Amino acid sequence: MSSGRKKRIMVACVTFETAKVTEPVSFYEANKIHLIHYSKNPSDKNNVYNLFYDRVVELIEGYGRDIEIVEHNEVVYDFRVMLRSVLEIIQSENRNEEGCEIYVNVSAGTSEYTAASTIASMMVPGTVPFTVNSKEYTVDNSRIKDLYFIDGKPVGLTKVSSEPMTLPSYSIDIPDEHLVRGLRILDQKNEARKPTSSSHMVDALKDAGIWFREIEPRDDKKASVRQTEAVYYQRDFIYKWAKNGWIEKNERSGKYVVTELGRTVLDTFYTV
Repeated sequence: MSSGRKKRIMVACVTFETAKVTEPVSFYEANKIHLIHYSKNPSDKNNVYNLFYDRVVELIEGYGRDIEIVEHNEVVYDFRVMLRSVLEIIQSENRNEEGCEIYVNVSAGTSEYTAASTIASMMVPGTVPFTVNSKEYTVDNSRIKDLYFIDGKPVGLTKVSSEPMTLPSYSIDIPDEHLVRGLRILDQKNEARKPTSSSHMVDALKDAGIWFREIEPRDDKKASVRQTEAVYYQRDFIYKWAKNGWIEKNERSGKYVVTELGRTVLDTFYTV
């Protein structure tokens, strides 16, 4: 019998990290993880890429839970391949596991994977991208100069880089300005505990210059104008905010309040 708990799925890339890949599996209690890595010779047990991948699998299996591991041997330094792979994984899981939670680790792996997985996460609503910071390093401060300096000068992990490769452009729409600024007005009114009825909001939107409906009063009846404006407010703002997941109705007050996603939008776009 099903427990009713949503399946938690994770996507990650393995190159030269272990903790950044495995510890989030435990944190999110994922029960299925897609591991993307690349090896020209998967059967070579002494290959450094295979050694890191095998260690990651060993650590995940050591959690003592039934975690399904799906291996993807893909060219991790090819942006197009990574975007295609991550998108296919997310879309496939959404089709096959209704209501599942999908987490995408964008911290570990190549820079191409990081860029591609971030974009893929934003292309599929409901996907949760996350990052992992390093709390401790394997290299002690006293050894940094031995490993990352040449002839007494700092070089880093890379001695010589390849030629730059431009990434293909993908359109990710920026939210409409009037919707974001209107949402900020709603949020500010809620914070100040001021009325947010349609009439109050329409007046505030007009004052802010983001109300674009011109309504002529019929027979000088102001009430008819207010009623029409309320309909347009619902259609032009409330409906779109709700569709985007930016607002939800508070069960106790019955008022619309900004969601966590809406808060992210407010913190990111048109802040000045």
